[in-house]
Amino acid sequence: MSTAKKVSIVQAIPDTVAAFPEDVVEVAESVATASQPIVDWWMHHWLDASHPLARMQRAWMESVLEAIEVEAEFLNVCAISNAKVWSCLADGKYLTDSASLHSCYHEVAKDMTDAHMARLGKVAELPEDFQQRLWEEMC
Repeated sequence: MSTAKKVSIVQAIPDTVAAFPEDVVEVAESVATASQPIVDWWMHHWLDASHPLARMQRAWMESVLEAIEVEAEFLNVCAISNAKVWSCLADGKYLTDSASLHSCYHEVAKDMTDAHMARLGKVAELPEDFQQRLWEEMC
């Protein structure tokens, strides 16, 4: 808590400061108007300097999005394969016949292997795609 005394605004501002002459306001407005081209030039070049970073971040985010999509596709195949295994285990004919249970597991394993190989192929392409995007953004 502050120990300073509460001073009213009228007492804190001297009379000479409280009443600005009209020409001071006009001078401030004319300075702002005169310096506007410099401010515009500075803002333009300042934003140009930040654009490469924003473009690089966009390229990085696109690569992350692709990696997430690859993982989502693989998880989708995992869920479908899990549902196939559960349907095989829930069906009585698969439990009584080992050959049909073997074929069910073999089909699920093949689906998972194919999905994993496709996932590895896509993941191997990600660094090249990212490098290509960065190169395009830098040039």
